[in-house]
Amino acid sequence: MFEDCGLAIDALEQRVAECVALVSGATALMLPAIRALDTAQVAGVDGARGMDEWLAGRFDVEIGTARTLVALARTDDDRIGRLWDSGASVDRTAATLRLIQSGADAATVADAAGYDLAGVRQLAARHRRITADGESAGFLERFLHMQPSLDDTSWRLWGQLSGVDGRTVEKAIQTSVDSLPNNPDTTAAQDRADGLVAVASEWLSGEMGGHDLAAEIFIDGDLACVSDGERGVAVMAGPRVGPATLAEILCSGTIRVTVVDDATRVVSTTPTSRTIPPAIRAHVLERDGHQCVIGGCQSRTRLQPHHLLGYAEGGSHAPDNLVTLCWYHHHVVVHQQGLRIDPDSPPRRRTFLRAAPVRAGP
Repeated sequence: MFEDCGLAIDALEQRVAECVALVSGATALMLPAIRALDTAQVAGVDGARGMDEWLAGRFDVEIGTARTLVALARTDDDRIGRLWDSGASVDRTAATLRLIQSGADAATVADAAGYDLAGVRQLAARHRRITADGESAGFLERFLHMQPSLDDTSWRLWGQLSGVDGRTVEKAIQTSVDSLPNNPDTTAAQDRADGLVAVASEWLSGEMGGHDLAAEIFIDGDLACVSDGERGVAVMAGPRVGPATLAEILCSGTIRVTVVDDATRVVSTTPTSRTIPPAIRAHVLERDGHQCVIGGCQSRTRLQPHHLLGYAEGGSHAPDNLVTLCWYHHHVVVHQQGLRIDPDSPPRRRTFLRAAPVRAGP
């Protein structure tokens, strides 16, 4: 494969230039297909967090490369099209796109042709920079109110932040939203709500040593309630849950069963316990390299064990029936969207069984 070409230096350089142009041309041909797959929501159907993760897992490319391809596929800017036509490299085209998206004016974008790639990236960073305005009345008037409904089934949030703090929160939530599958059936406001919950869940996992679901199961009319997670405290009130949430708790949370009579008096109760023994959880996490095993997922935070054959379906806690998933793939994809892991997929590059056929975009 790496045979001696026997060519002069100039000829070798020309060959490299031709190959770079071929890579650029092939990428340009690939982008319409990526855009069509993105429009068809193939990432969400296959249980990926986004198109970049789907590309990385499906085609075995670096996540950074996948993100670049998705960004290039989603742009309609004529200046990017002209770069492809001129034979510009993939890296220069991507760097120029970031400069355009940073808000740089047309003259700056045109001048970027005279910069190396590091210089183009620096130009983009300079235009994206946000500076604090200093102390203001907005900071002094900051507040946040949170109010649960009477039955604790929903919450209202409202408040006010300073400009800089508001931008920080907005960016954190939007970054979280961008990591979730694009669902055409949800509004932007619903997406932001999901993003806020994901940010909060990530913080609880990283800063407080995890935040597993806990359940109080009352043997009386199949009522199941989620506790507030405080150790040693029986919680008789809380949001009622359905089978999907209960299945998630049975998979990796903590459980206590309480038997009550018709007068709601406690007859007996079991100790609070984890469904998976700590030693087994630690072994599976170590075996899977402390990373989500879904192909293309790079997450190493808020990892949770999952049963390939559900615990409620008779699956055991044996390590070969357990895999390590991130919060998103475990909570959203498996237990809320209902996708199942393909048991025949590679142990460190798992895929989901496709729930429904993917329809081509318009």
